[in-house]
Amino acid sequence: MKLKARHATIKDKAQLLAWANDQETRRQSFITRRITKKEHDQWFSKVLADHKNEQLFILENQDIRACGQVRFSRSDRDNWEIHFSIGPEFRGQKLGAQMIRTGLDIFLERRIISTITAKVKSDNVASLKVLLRAGFQIKEKCVPGNLEVRLVYIPL
Repeated sequence: MKLKARHATIKDKAQLLAWANDQETRRQSFITRRITKKEHDQWFSKVLADHKNEQLFILENQDIRACGQVRFSRSDRDNWEIHFSIGPEFRGQKLGAQMIRTGLDIFLERRIISTITAKVKSDNVASLKVLLRAGFQIKEKCVPGNLEVRLVYIPL
């Protein structure tokens, strides 16, 4: 399946909240409680307004159906952190790595970036595998008691 990335718009707000509050998404997130509409509205407005520090892409399939999102948040001048989620109805279709690579391609078109990092819960095997297939490498391995694995992507 071929995916296309586009910048998120106000029309995506409700879909993103639904994906964010999906039971599996909440379970795999570092903050597991449901997100209120008010919190989401404030966050979404900030993300759309701050193109210098936030880039949010919606990934669509060939039928122009939104199937996931990839977001890049600036952590410092030359470094960014990636966040992603796949719509529940598209999980299990092996779209994750392609979704991330498609997001990376459009994100890196006009930027010189040192690194892009990712954090996943240590028991989130699916996201870890997706990131590794997309070209990320483990930066900090999980040690007993550590709840996260850090990965890094270094653009060529």
